[in-house]
Amino acid sequence: MKEAIRFDHISKYYASTSVQASDDISFSVQEGEIHAICGENGAGKSTLMNILFGLEKADSGSVYLHGEKVAFKGPSDAISCGIGMVHQHFKLVSSFTVKESILLGIEKKAVLNGKEEADFVRELSSRFNLPIDPEAVIESLPIGLLQRVEILKMLARDVDILILDEPTAVLTPQEVGPFLETMKSLSKIGKTILFISHKLGEVLEVADTITVMRKGRVVSTGIKASETDIPSLADLMVGRKVLLQVDKGPANPGRTVLEVNDLNVFSPMGVQLLSNVSLSVRAGEIYGIAGVSGNGQEALVAAIAGHVHSMKGSVKINDVEIGHMPIRGKRQQGIAYVPEDRIHTGLNMLANLSDNSLMGFQGSKELNKGCFLDWDAIDERAHDMIERYSIAGSSPKGLVSKLSGGNMQKVVLARELAYEPHLLVVEQPTRGLDVGSIEAVHRMLIKERDKGVAILLVSVELEEILSLADRVGVMYSGRIQGELEGADINETDIGLLMVGSKRRAQ
Repeated sequence: MKEAIRFDHISKYYASTSVQASDDISFSVQEGEIHAICGENGAGKSTLMNILFGLEKADSGSVYLHGEKVAFKGPSDAISCGIGMVHQHFKLVSSFTVKESILLGIEKKAVLNGKEEADFVRELSSRFNLPIDPEAVIESLPIGLLQRVEILKMLARDVDILILDEPTAVLTPQEVGPFLETMKSLSKIGKTILFISHKLGEVLEVADTITVMRKGRVVSTGIKASETDIPSLADLMVGRKVLLQVDKGPANPGRTVLEVNDLNVFSPMGVQLLSNVSLSVRAGEIYGIAGVSGNGQEALVAAIAGHVHSMKGSVKINDVEIGHMPIRGKRQQGIAYVPEDRIHTGLNMLANLSDNSLMGFQGSKELNKGCFLDWDAIDERAHDMIERYSIAGSSPKGLVSKLSGGNMQKVVLARELAYEPHLLVVEQPTRGLDVGSIEAVHRMLIKERDKGVAILLVSVELEEILSLADRVGVMYSGRIQGELEGADINETDIGLLMVGSKRRAQ
């Protein structure tokens, strides 16, 4: 096999955050292979790919493309040389159609021909077995199809090398399998794929070779996927033995903290999203909500921790009705909320970590001095968050937009837990996190449970539900299809309930 890419002693230092993101990195990638690059959040994976794609400039070292030294001034240079990148957070215009998004920047005529564009996209999607409607509007598409649009954008530019940065972090379990098959099919026709991921099971399923990074350095490269396993890769990534199973004792639930009775939620158009949902969460337990994404989980969380257009029924925290309270009032009743979308809901991407540590809690007495915010106390709290939760690559005055996806998630979790909630509502808490961070988050949730916090956990990761939940409610078509507890929690029954069937006869 011929060499496609070679990194030769690449280094990159960010003075603003005092972080050595890349430290003397050297390894090569062969043509036509799927080469996985693994590491914890903040290990330097995305920085290295941004250097390859022309988004960042290395302080020292060189990149070689097919044996020739290259120095890209921007992504257009990289694309013109056959390198494409699909980012973890999609870069699409919500009001555009699929065909407009794919052809943006490479239109051949001043006056666009809609039929020719649509035919081009259909032929492209058929050739690469990535079917999609050219006329569909971006904002109407699920995440899995948005990613398909991003990949087709790059393939339309005839790239030979495709960088996929955490491509499965935003996908549901049902979408992951087909996506991995797409990667394999692209490799079979000669595309070289750099697969940036922390999901080690997926890495072993599709990768040919693996490079592991830790703290900006390469700790091992050229690993054959067929000759390693998840524990070995996890140990290399973290630099210690990683507990891959959740270690927890039995729950000791106390009083009822959250009580939902006959909850019905309607969209602004009057569509019923929830139908007569009832559940309770007690202090000192984790209640898991399982289900295929889109079966009412979002409406349930909004009714409890956010805002809904129209609802009937009751939502109480510690016997106080909160259903129609504003979000600020709900927070004052002791609700902490970790949203599914950290970028648009959980964080202000234009602000620094100190500002983000304050969001939603501006009225806290310990963060105010008279009529003014106490910025020394706020910065001190932000610094404590960084230390306690190992938020790599950050400082109190550093922009959160500069953090990796997993470290952004840690900022949200750290902020919400800093205010000692009665009820913690968490959606997809480990989406985008590496194995070490997942272990830390799971330990944190168990610790909060054991402190007496009531936790409502919403996750599409069935393994996460099975590992953490003391009770499980399975949602299907806007209803609680069934509830399991303790020893009755099992993958088979949850799977049956998730598709609208009944549990097995006991």
